Amino acid sequence: MHWAWVSSFMLVFVLNGINGQAPFILALLEDKIVKGEAELMDDFTGNTINQELWYNYYPWGGLSLDAKTYTDPTMATQKAGILELKVDTVSQWRNFPDWMVNQEQVERLRLQREDKKLEIKRLTSALWSKETFKYGYFECRCWLPRGQGYWPAFWLYGGKPNEEIDIIEAKGERDRSYHVDVHCPNRCDRVRKWGVFDQPFGHWVKTKEKITETWITLAGLWTPEGVFFYYNDKLVAWHEASFVTEMNLIANFSLAMDNGPFSPGPNRKTRFPQQYKIDYIRAWSVPGLNSEGTASLRSLAWVRCVPEINQRIRFEFANLNLEKHKAWIEKDGIPFMELDVTSSYQIIDYSYWGSGTYNLRVKNNNQMQESLLVIKP
Repeated sequence: MHWAWVSSFMLVFVLNGINGQAPFILALLEDKIVKGEAELMDDFTGNTINQELWYNYYPWGGLSLDAKTYTDPTMATQKAGILELKVDTVSQWRNFPDWMVNQEQVERLRLQREDKKLEIKRLTSALWSKETFKYGYFECRCWLPRGQGYWPAFWLYGGKPNEEIDIIEAKGERDRSYHVDVHCPNRCDRVRKWGVFDQPFGHWVKTKEKITETWITLAGLWTPEGVFFYYNDKLVAWHEASFVTEMNLIANFSLAMDNGPFSPGPNRKTRFPQQYKIDYIRAWSVPGLNSEGTASLRSLAWVRCVPEINQRIRFEFANLNLEKHKAWIEKDGIPFMELDVTSSYQIIDYSYWGSGTYNLRVKNNNQMQESLLVIKP
């Protein structure tokens, strides 16, 4: 094994025990390596949603009068490391605060009210980040339910002006496709087909394998150059749209309506209650990519370092190959352990390592990244 490459720069991350290592991400371009840091990491351990990170409801209320639907905070729960966003059909009369009820819409729809209560037929769920983001890499590992009318999603929303990045909008009856889209003013969501036809960017991404009732990873890279969409770490779509608004990160589980957006709605075979399951949600800041052009960003490879409990580190690799890339750990400057960059991930247990200084080194063509991982007494 030959290690005679010259390191071009160094980043330092110090780990003492199990909690000191900060998560980080490396974006590998053709001619350099760019480092990023975690802004939001939630693997949903514990039995309650982290109120420092999330609202488990829509800040505007989540009451849809025409659909008789309410996004109920109790429909978002977590246990055993999994977030469950639920939907259900009900027949309930509920009170809602005045700020949540559009009285003009009540009158226009001629809705009945009993003791100021409104009838609710469907309950849905949402998770809304308290932090806002501008640019970065956003990912979600999830399990999509199968059944007509289910409408799970993972997206970014900027409010006013209405700017939105839909990393996934799925339909439970579509086993091998899901929708990606962007929304923004001034028609920046339009694309030209064959240089002639002006049409919206939003479209269905087709997959070879089923995406329902299995674990998949969806991600979006947002830079000043545009948005890049990933399915299981593979780039599947991109759009050169410029967004200026900071956005909240959202996961939600809705139900479509017949003849409405993302029709059809549920049918007699649709099962209730149902869950949209999420293993983790992550948001990474990678400012070094903000000045890169679209061509460079379309060929990215990734290395993610995510500390776990019990003195373990999870290394995740996306689009790396042995012809251009290598990753290994050195102890006191001497090669100690080579990592398998052809795998999707590798978990390292360092509880048995002796004292010393350990470095992660990543080779990308002729460039290298060095990160100090472990200092043990």
